[in-house]
Amino acid sequence: MGRLLKQKWLLMRINQKRSEMIGLGESLGLCAAETIKCSQQLDQLLNDYEKCTNKVVSITLQETSNEFGQYIKGLLKRTAS
Repeated sequence: MGRLLKQKWLLMRINQKRSEMIGLGESLGLCAAETIKCSQQLDQLLNDYEKCTNKVVSITLQETSNEFGQYIKGLLKRTAS
């Protein structure tokens, strides 16, 4: 699954799970086992989403730093000539 598609899928699942958890909390109470289990599932989805978005930021920074490195190397070559 592509990264952007995975992010969109995770956001959809997060919103569904959040709605489910709110419903369980209202009907069964916040301390009910089902509500707590749903909350833990939501936590996992949120963690997965954060990991997915951090990879994008990391790759972008790495690419930027490689481009910057190439730029500096080019400048050094020009000044050495």
